[in-house]
Amino acid sequence: MSTRKMGNIDFSRRGSAMPLVAVICPALLAFAALSVDVGVLYDAKAELQRSADAAALAGAGALIDERRLRNDGGMNLEIDFAVRHTSQEYVQRNRVLGASPTVYLNTSNSIGGDIVLGTLSDPTNYHEPLSIGNPDEFNSVRVCVRRDPERNGPVGLFFARIFGRYTSNVQATATATIEDGVVGYEIPPNSGTAQLMPFAVHVDVWEALRAGTSPIGDQYAYDPDTGEVDSGSDTLLEINMYPGSGIDQLPPGNFGTVDIGGSNNSTADIERQIVDGISAEDLAYHGGELKLGDDGTLTLTGDTGLSAGFKDELEAIIGQPRAIPLFSYVGGVGDNAEFTIVGFAGIRIMHVRLTGAPVHQHVIVQPANVMDGTVIIEPGSTSSYTVYHTPRLTR
Repeated sequence: MSTRKMGNIDFSRRGSAMPLVAVICPALLAFAALSVDVGVLYDAKAELQRSADAAALAGAGALIDERRLRNDGGMNLEIDFAVRHTSQEYVQRNRVLGASPTVYLNTSNSIGGDIVLGTLSDPTNYHEPLSIGNPDEFNSVRVCVRRDPERNGPVGLFFARIFGRYTSNVQATATATIEDGVVGYEIPPNSGTAQLMPFAVHVDVWEALRAGTSPIGDQYAYDPDTGEVDSGSDTLLEINMYPGSGIDQLPPGNFGTVDIGGSNNSTADIERQIVDGISAEDLAYHGGELKLGDDGTLTLTGDTGLSAGFKDELEAIIGQPRAIPLFSYVGGVGDNAEFTIVGFAGIRIMHVRLTGAPVHQHVIVQPANVMDGTVIIEPGSTSSYTVYHTPRLTR
């Protein structure tokens, strides 16, 4: 018998001993089965997670609905169904192992359902459970996407079948939240601009508008499907921000242009900010962020008037959501004014007229939902209105 040696192992060409390959082949097969099937399960888990993440983010975004704004912030069945169908659609868009999964709508909002709407009062507290008690406070959407016998079928295994294992159940869950509690703005690298306009309105005027007091009522309508504005009614009251002596205008001292960036911003700076928003370079003048202090205030210089030269820029953004600062006090006159900022509010410009007699000039706005990824959030803050961070994955 001839023998070859490799290290301390003899490989015999014949004889009564069982070849080593016969000993190790079952182990190799087991490892092969494990590696192939683990890879398939890993892919399934990753794709399920991608589907759940996308669906939760889309559903949370759908919570910011114009109908909710017109319902004084409250939910209704139309909004509820829109959120659920949006999440379901995004689940189906993201294929898992080549097939489009689905989820049940869970219209009863059972806490164990595939799509659950609820509230996280502090999304940074990972121990806080999702609350489903008050629909009017819903700010989060949780989506669970499964591959199991009840939903979409379990994941089939391949080599593991030789060991009697044919399928495996896999699931992924994600929760996304829209956060309010805005106390300021900062612009991280590659984050674009802040959708904040350099105009400020007195906080009492804004709160009166929210409470149903407006000299001009509801003269214009915004169509959320087309983004267009026309004359008519959409149940949202409006105000004329133009400061003047007309019966429908804000009294002098209740509106002004504020300097976000260098003091005494040029007309070109303000025109750019109206159309494009506040840039990182603008915020650099404020130390990189524009934020309410520990006392809940921020001081900005500015001017208590409004230049007719901004007409074209204001008309260019009619119908688009923007945020404006709210102030509680203004001292000084002209371009030496100082505004005490106490919060921010979401608005939409509905109509602009800055020609003719001052008494007939106007910049008419109504409340609007604004989602902006540059806002600074402090959970529990109530200083701002209808301004939110873009949806984020919080669980």
